[in-house]
Amino acid sequence: MANKDILNIAMKQSAVGSNCNADDFKSFENKVVISKENPNARKYLELPFYCDLTSYGNNIVASVSKEFLSPI
Repeated sequence: MANKDILNIAMKQSAVGSNCNADDFKSFENKVVISKENPNARKYLELPFYCDLTSYGNNIVASVSKEFLSPI
């Protein structure tokens, strides 16, 4: 298995937990998505996230709760 294959698998797995598409990690613009529960996510993740930032080098994907986005 090549490094790019491992990277693609990791991005797909992160996308499930972050409630986004794997291609979002390849973008050059940051992205904010609403976090939500997903039965296919890794079992140890406590979803939905309040705020989770993931980067694979190009940008940052922020998976946040609706409360995080609400004005104070």
